[in-house]
Amino acid sequence: MSVDIFKYKISEYNDGFIVDKIEDRSAYEVLKLIYKSPIVTRYEENNNVISYVYKPKTQCNKVIVLLHYMFEKVRLTQRILALYFVAHNYCAIEFTLPYHLERTPRGHSSGDLFLTADPHQNFESYRQAVIDLRVLADFLNFRNINKIGITGISIGALVLNTLMGVDARFQVGVPIAGGGGLHYIVEKGLKKRYVKEAYFNVKNQNEKEVFEKINKTFHKYLREVWLSREVKNPPDGLEWFLIDPLTYAKFNYPRNILMINGAVDFVIPKEAVLEFREAVGNPPIEWIPSLHTTTGLLLPFVLGKMHEFFEKNL
Repeated sequence: MSVDIFKYKISEYNDGFIVDKIEDRSAYEVLKLIYKSPIVTRYEENNNVISYVYKPKTQCNKVIVLLHYMFEKVRLTQRILALYFVAHNYCAIEFTLPYHLERTPRGHSSGDLFLTADPHQNFESYRQAVIDLRVLADFLNFRNINKIGITGISIGALVLNTLMGVDARFQVGVPIAGGGGLHYIVEKGLKKRYVKEAYFNVKNQNEKEVFEKINKTFHKYLREVWLSREVKNPPDGLEWFLIDPLTYAKFNYPRNILMINGAVDFVIPKEAVLEFREAVGNPPIEWIPSLHTTTGLLLPFVLGKMHEFFEKNL
């Protein structure tokens, strides 16, 4: 049966945006944007989507949305990117993923409810991120801004890769340290044992055999989705197929993206990078000499490549 897990009612959000100016500089201003998430969770803090919009004082008709990495606690990298793009006459939006930063529930750390031992909780967090970003596109469209680019790091790149297959309004993307195939990342990249046990149910089982079985099931599922161009309900217990970037790889295809990946990334395995790249039409890729966690050290190079790509394609 065909299924769309990213649906919401657009009409509910036409007048639901709160915008306050919080910073006014000679060349740009910063606005705080708040709206209610279509996904209502039991944590009130997480139900408000918070973004920061950097606007140059000159006319601006292009936007770059910035997605942070997992467990982000400060907005340093986002702010550097935002200031860079606003200086080049783009609007830039620092978006907050569910359960991070201001959306972190009291008593928790930023991001620790996004990736848990509960696969359904993780599924809903990821799904919420995609839907909240679709509402952000509505906000921009209501203001006649239709040229939308997006970049993200790590989990931000994974969300980006799913989002662009779901919503073609995000026209140009630069995923950094991302890919597709969440099972590769859980099995080979994540060090959190409880996540493996939750996703693969490997207690008292041979982990390699379980992984190979899931890998085979997932690729059979992908063939069915890609051939029919309809997202199907996955087998029981495997709902995370519905958020995987590979599931949506043939939608909005070929993908107008520039991939930037670390050559020595132990969190996002090369299988997750290369299979996703092939599935979305072999877009250009920059391999940089970094680990997953040291991409920021090469930020000047990355910024130059991003700017060049957005200037050419957006």
